[in-house]
Parts: sequence; C-alpha cells; structure tokens
Amino acid sequence: MLRRCPVCAQGRLFHRWVVMVPACPRCGLMFRREPGQWLGSWFLNVCVVQTVVILILAVGVGVTWPDPPLGFIGSFTALSALAVPILFFPHSRTLWVAIDLAMTPLGFDDGVAPGFELESDLERWRAERDDQS
Repeated sequence: MLRRCPVCAQGRLFHRWVVMVPACPRCGLMFRREPGQWLGSWFLNVCVVQTVVILILAVGVGVTWPDPPLGFIGSFTALSALAVPILFFPHSRTLWVAIDLAMTPLGFDDGVAPGFELESDLERWRAERDDQS
C-alpha cells in the first residue's frame, strides 16, 4: 500500500496521484503487462467504495436510531462515495499490480533487470538451458 513496485519495493508507481508510470524506474517491471489488466483494480476500488458506503449508512443509522437524520447521512454517504474512489485509486492500482504479479509470475521476457528475477525461476531456466545443450 506504499505505492511502490512489488518486485524491487523501491521504484515509485506514480509520479502524480492518478498518473502511473509505465514501468518501474529501478527494476524495469512493466506495470501494464496485458490489455484489460486494470479491470481488477477497478473492481477492488468498487468493492472498497461499496464497503465504505454500507458502513457509513449502518453506523449513521445505528448511532442515531430511532430518529436518524437521513438528509445528513445521505449527503455524507454521497460525498464519501465520490471521494473514496479518488483517494483509494493509487492504492487499488498498487494492490492489483501485486495481485497480478502473484497470479502471473515474472517470465524472463518481462523485461525485469536480471538482479530482480526470482531465484527458483532462474534455477529452472538454467536447468532447461543445460538440458538443451
């Protein structure tokens, strides 16, 4: 959630709040690895917004029961529904890059600097290379 590269944990993913860099400046990981990849981050963002809206409604009505101020609770909920997606956007993208990396591990053709390759993948690649020789 620190908005850093999931491979090297050093490179920044954003140079503005909502402007993402195309690749990690340190290790070279391309953040957009395939078309349509960002649908997952949008889904995470929608889930967080829905959770926040439900919590605000439940707490607002629960605390002020039996006479909840529906206008105030509705206004606060609507404001939250507009603000939370913008505030959570870079975090949802960062989290989705890490989830995507866990679901689709790095390959040697992903353009990541060799020092950041996973050791097990490197050993498997060496074994395959030696078998072909």
